[in-house]
Amino acid sequence: MRVTTSEAQERARSARRDSDGPRRQALLETARDCFGELGYERTTVAVITGRADVSRATFYAYFSSKEAVFRALATLVCRQFLDAQHMEGQAVDDLRRVLRTTTRAFIESVYVNGRILELIEHRARLDDEVGAEWESVRERLVGRYVRFVERINATGEVLPCAPPERIARTLADAQRAGALRLLGAPRQEQQSYIDDMIAMSERLIGFR
Repeated sequence: MRVTTSEAQERARSARRDSDGPRRQALLETARDCFGELGYERTTVAVITGRADVSRATFYAYFSSKEAVFRALATLVCRQFLDAQHMEGQAVDDLRRVLRTTTRAFIESVYVNGRILELIEHRARLDDEVGAEWESVRERLVGRYVRFVERINATGEVLPCAPPERIARTLADAQRAGALRLLGAPRQEQQSYIDDMIAMSERLIGFR
C-alpha cells in the first residue's frame, strides 16, 4: 500500500501527540498564552512559533494547523476541568470536605483557564469537533455533580431546598459564570467569591 507524504506526516504527528513530550507541551503552553492574550483570530502559527522561538517546521511536526493546536488545547483544558472534580483517598468519605475542595478547585480552574474557556465556548459553535468535546465535558461535569448531590441527599443528614439535579445544574452554572466575571479581579475578591460559593452550595444542598 502506498502512503502519501501528508498521510505519513499525520501518522508522525499522531505518534508525537500520543507521546505528549515536553516540546509539544511547550507549544501548547505558548499557544494558550497567545490565544488568551490575542484571541482566536489574531493568533496565528507565526505568532505561536515566534513566541515559542521554534521554526514553523517544528510546529508542523506536532500540529497540522492553528485549528489543530486549538483543538489540542481545548482537550487539555477540558481534562483539567474534569480533574478538578476528582478526589481520591480517605477524604472522599467526608462529603462536606469533598464539596469544599472540588468547588474551590473548579473555580480556580476557571480563573486559570477563563480566557481560553470563553474561546472554547465560542469555537464550539463554529467547530464541530470542539463543540462535541465541550458538550461532552459539560454533561460529564454536571452528571458527576448531580450524582454527588444525590449521594449527599441519600445520607438523610441534609435538607435540600430543591431536587438534586436542579441544585447541581444551578451551582455548576453559577460557579462558572461568576468566576468568568472575576477573571481580572483582585485575588482577594476572587478568593472571597470561592468562599461565598462554598457557603451557598452548602446551604442549597442542605448541610446544617
